[in-house]
Amino acid sequence: MSDLLPALRVLASFEPVPALPPCDLEALAPVLVAHGLAPLASWHAEQTRLGAGLPETFRERLLGFYQGTVNDNVLRMVTLRNTLRDVAVPAVLLEAAAYVDWLYPHLAWRPVGGLRLAIRGADGAAFAASVARGGLRPIATGEEGRTATFSDGHVELSIQEGLWPGAAEDAALFARARAAPVYGPTAARPAPEEALLCAVGDLAQDALWAPLIRYVDLRELVRLGPDAGAVRERAERLGLARALHGATLLLAWFFPELADAAAALRPPLGALERAAVERVVDGARDPARLRHLHGAEAAARLVVAP
Repeated sequence: MSDLLPALRVLASFEPVPALPPCDLEALAPVLVAHGLAPLASWHAEQTRLGAGLPETFRERLLGFYQGTVNDNVLRMVTLRNTLRDVAVPAVLLEAAAYVDWLYPHLAWRPVGGLRLAIRGADGAAFAASVARGGLRPIATGEEGRTATFSDGHVELSIQEGLWPGAAEDAALFARARAAPVYGPTAARPAPEEALLCAVGDLAQDALWAPLIRYVDLRELVRLGPDAGAVRERAERLGLARALHGATLLLAWFFPELADAAAALRPPLGALERAAVERVVDGARDPARLRHLHGAEAAARLVVAP
């Protein structure tokens, strides 16, 4: 186990903790930044007892990311609300845009980054026309027209039809979505089961070697108590069984308190399939390892990506 993992677990918690496990703070800081955990770690350092034992230079470095994330997130979420207020077609928020004020107690704890939505294929042209009136112009399309990206020169917004970019349109994602009228009259968030499958689909595209903040997303989605049987069955049909198996193994490794809940979601695999997935998982266990060989990542993606 990485010497930094106990400290990362503590700093990824949503609850105050009394002290940081012994670790090299010089090594810890860039790992927190790389994994998107610097804003949450800054909250611990500034707002809880944990910060009393930390050097000022370490706290100031994290605080800069906290303040930057607050400003950036406000800009992006206001842009999203302004964009969706006049959109007349169903729009399902995805990834951080959906999570930041659903799973996270504070706007600053989860960097939003790029905005992502699910839009039915038949509604794509109407959506593009609506957002154009607000200044968002198309800058790219992909996956045979199943994805598109728009920009106003400052913020990018991507749309997709399915549970992950390039996946076929997913009827359940739209049918089971839950209204989020604060973002617009047709805006919605995915149900926990679809949100979890979206998260796993995204992890699969990155060969499970993803920033830890995305495993925090997964942790909080699992804590919502999704229907495990439904998730496993849908994952099997969608070709996500290997990715779900591996993601839940890593979730249990990073956050042992979720081990039982992760096991309930884990689909069974054949012996050879399981061995291949576990090899990918073993390569992703060390959060301090920030680089992987390009060929190794491509090989891992072949194992877990649908």
